[in-house]
Amino acid sequence: MLLLSEIPILLKKNYLLISRGKIDEVDRETRRAAKTLYEEYVKKLDERSLMRIIDRVTGGLGYYKGDFNIMRMGYVGSLIAWPEAVKDNAVILEIGTGLGRTCYVLVEWTKARMILSVDISLTMLSIALYRNPVRDYQNALWDRRVKVCFGDACEVVRVVPFKFNHIVHDGGPNPGKNPELYSYEFLSSLRRLLAENGTLSIFAGRNPEWQNRLYYRLRKLGFKIEAVKFPYSRAIVFHCSLS
Repeated sequence: MLLLSEIPILLKKNYLLISRGKIDEVDRETRRAAKTLYEEYVKKLDERSLMRIIDRVTGGLGYYKGDFNIMRMGYVGSLIAWPEAVKDNAVILEIGTGLGRTCYVLVEWTKARMILSVDISLTMLSIALYRNPVRDYQNALWDRRVKVCFGDACEVVRVVPFKFNHIVHDGGPNPGKNPELYSYEFLSSLRRLLAENGTLSIFAGRNPEWQNRLYYRLRKLGFKIEAVKFPYSRAIVFHCSLS
């Protein structure tokens, strides 16, 4: 049985394991906790409640109230994941596992060596891993190259001891709701974690004020930036490179 009092202990353990480079152990601990939560809670949810959680956490970008159009979702996921930038044998950090949409793109369209996917919602991880309404996304999250981590991305990027060739930042549908993930300090941490000639893709939301704010912060950090618009939406994603 997973108690609420155990969550801080699990988080602390994951941060310690990450700081020591023990990613496989973090993955095992996260999947074990997500399975326990699935058995105790997620498994018992009716479809309406399940969809309500998914919509609240992910914001529904690329699908509409349970309308899981795989082609539309896949296209949106490809813009965010930016698989064209990923070189063979790359090590990737993904911020915001969600349902596994961008992870699916990275698994299917790249030859990455390892994908570390971080999410702060254990409920969302439980759904994505054990009761995902999109089977392909669930299968991608069980690919041997994917390591999932239950944790706060702000803490993870502070302690992770190695660099990444590519970072996908899909930390929420609205930067204004979790501004710490879009602060200059956090973006600086991502810049520090990028290997030479590394690339960063960051979902910038729909709000022009936040889009401009992020653009100038990224420019200040030395990134070359291409803004990519989403079809039928005001949302954009920034594709950033160091070369």
